[in-house]
Amino acid sequence: MLTLVKTKDAVAIVGIYRGKKNKNPDSTVYFTHDMDKDKQNVAAAAGVLHLHKSELKKEFHLNDSDFREVCRMIDAEEEPEQGDPLKSEYWQILERYDELLQREMYIGDDSEARFEINFPTNRETWPGTMTCVGSSGSGKTYMIVQMLLRYYRATPMHQRRACIWISPELSIDRTLKPLRDNKRLAMWFHGIDISEQNLRKKGLDAASFFQKEIVDKLESIGEDALIVYDDFPDGSRSLYPFLERHYNSQLRVARHRNQGIISLIHTYAHGKASSQALQSNKTVIFYPRSQQSRCVQFLRDYLQLPTQQAKSIVRRFAGLDRWMAIQMHSPVCIYNGKYLVLL
Repeated sequence: MLTLVKTKDAVAIVGIYRGKKNKNPDSTVYFTHDMDKDKQNVAAAAGVLHLHKSELKKEFHLNDSDFREVCRMIDAEEEPEQGDPLKSEYWQILERYDELLQREMYIGDDSEARFEINFPTNRETWPGTMTCVGSSGSGKTYMIVQMLLRYYRATPMHQRRACIWISPELSIDRTLKPLRDNKRLAMWFHGIDISEQNLRKKGLDAASFFQKEIVDKLESIGEDALIVYDDFPDGSRSLYPFLERHYNSQLRVARHRNQGIISLIHTYAHGKASSQALQSNKTVIFYPRSQQSRCVQFLRDYLQLPTQQAKSIVRRFAGLDRWMAIQMHSPVCIYNGKYLVLL
């Protein structure tokens, strides 16, 4: 179940933050197998059932007044009397409420609170592997740049990891400007341009360029690093075979090397460039407002969700936020800035 109480077996999922400059979470959402009632979340029925209100009203033929009355009785732990017209609906909705309280968390009724993905500030903690899947303009680069900026603001200098950004658009992507042109981060941000133009400019063949400009740099500054592969299939075609093998190899050993491997791609159906990622990644991020069909298909193919359930989840997330993070490692869950659901 989901809980805000940290226990020995609890697994952290995501932090809840307030305010724009808050470096530390107000609280953290955990997953635990301990079903102790003292550790269960407590929330008003109306808030827990908010995202399911329309479905419940249709299913049980309730109007707004009836729905409010059922929520009031649940909050007051007041059982309906014999002959109460809402008796049957009360017990069925109460069962749904108890289940949702353990497996979902909605904080949209608090305008200041948000779930936020961040890299761990402790250098010894593995930052995980991640893939952002989205078409051009969906916001994948912006999201990772903001994560890195938050990370560097929150992390003491002696704990900071280097970031190695591999991209064919390193010098022309305006979204990278806050990292690329930030003199305060010059010690930690290292860009590698893999465009066809830069390969010709260096006057090296693909194998020599890959060894000198990528492998050697990764070996020298890649210890505990955050390594971002930004649309590497769009780089120089002669470099692609080297990058693909190296990326897939890094995914397999990232945890042992304490490296964070992040890729930004246009589609998860990208053959060898994405097949290993979907097996090894801790988190896959989609942007459901611009690619709902793709999200539904992913939930069906990789999480084995029924089509109707997948469509319902994607519509719900698309209505709440721009992004949707799917945690592939146990516990498997989906969340965005306002809503988290355990699968």
